[in-house]
Amino acid sequence: MKNRSIDRQRIADYCVFGILLLLYSGLTFTLFYRQAIEYQGMYVSDMKAYIQETMGLESGYEFPYRFFFWLSRLWLPVATPAAAVAFSTMLLNSAGVIALKCFLGRKLKEYAGKHLVPWSFLWDAAVNFFVFSLFFVSMFYGPRGYAIFGYDYIYRCAGILTANPYWNATYLAVRPFTILCFFWTAELLEVYEAGLPMKKAVLLAAFSFLAAFTKPSFAFVQLPVAGCVLLYRLIASKFRNWKNTLRFGCCFLPAGFLLLSQFFGVFVGENALGEETGIGIGMGKAWQLHSFNIPLSVMLALLFPFCVLALNFREIKKNTEFRLAWLLLLTGFLEYLFLYEKGFRMAHMNFSWGYMHGLFFVFVVCAMQMLKNLMGWRPWIYKLFVAPEFFLFVCHLCCGIGFFVYLYEGNNMSVF
Repeated sequence: MKNRSIDRQRIADYCVFGILLLLYSGLTFTLFYRQAIEYQGMYVSDMKAYIQETMGLESGYEFPYRFFFWLSRLWLPVATPAAAVAFSTMLLNSAGVIALKCFLGRKLKEYAGKHLVPWSFLWDAAVNFFVFSLFFVSMFYGPRGYAIFGYDYIYRCAGILTANPYWNATYLAVRPFTILCFFWTAELLEVYEAGLPMKKAVLLAAFSFLAAFTKPSFAFVQLPVAGCVLLYRLIASKFRNWKNTLRFGCCFLPAGFLLLSQFFGVFVGENALGEETGIGIGMGKAWQLHSFNIPLSVMLALLFPFCVLALNFREIKKNTEFRLAWLLLLTGFLEYLFLYEKGFRMAHMNFSWGYMHGLFFVFVVCAMQMLKNLMGWRPWIYKLFVAPEFFLFVCHLCCGIGFFVYLYEGNNMSVF
């Protein structure tokens, strides 16, 4: 009887999640298709250039998004170029939802079992709610023209930045690979010194390469963080674990070599228009084009994660996923703060993408921690600490839904 009840619960969860995924996929495909055809002369995005690359035409840019273009070409025999690019974006973004559902559900079930918390359909519903919510949360913002601490944000999105930039297809397309890489990296960091599971290590290497081949933005934060963590542990162990460290480090070599080849093709010399390219170094030079107060921008992007961090600061030391997410965010923040592209692309803020990946994963681990707090905190009075966390999460979610609706109606994110 118990096994039948568990099976029914699992089937019900799959059905609910499947229905929600279909609705979400339909909603996002509509948005991406409208962006691709610039419906009614609105819906500003990079889709037009992506369509040209998919068709093998010259777009005027040197995009390192080869896998995304290859995937889009698969649909050309049965779809228009615009529909093919929109479908690829939707397919990969929705695959990210599935990946997050799998990891979030598994991690929380393991935690519940460890703390003797009965797993019920309510916990399945909570996981589904947070999975889809994490694909909508955004920066916190006030009404247009409203001054927050004296600063009137003309660019409420570009100045603060969001974990869910629905105007950029390639960021959305790389998400399933980044989610897999994030959780596998965290899992391997916990065990590699005792022994490296080869199957998972090979999968990490393959999907890290695939992530860089789809959009190199995640590799810009993943590789420095992995390298620094492995080097620190190697020195801390007085080089006793050098063999396993070397083996683990090799997982990131394919993505690293690919990133170097992309780096020299995109960021040095001249672009297709004959304009100078290259990386410049200057504190806040690109960010200040869109924000009058960078510390305030960071705070408004991270109200919920900062609250969770303050109430769970010990997790930084105990929880590998929690620590890894904050390291990714810190690395992305430093890259965006100090690096920029020369020429007209400086205003594009392309070093902000790593920061936005960090934002997404910090929201993920903080949402997980909030649910763990509900499951495991004793005595019950400590569960009251979840109230401010959940309130701020809902604030980010409401802002994110409002921003998504703004984009869905065809408005331009750069003047949000």
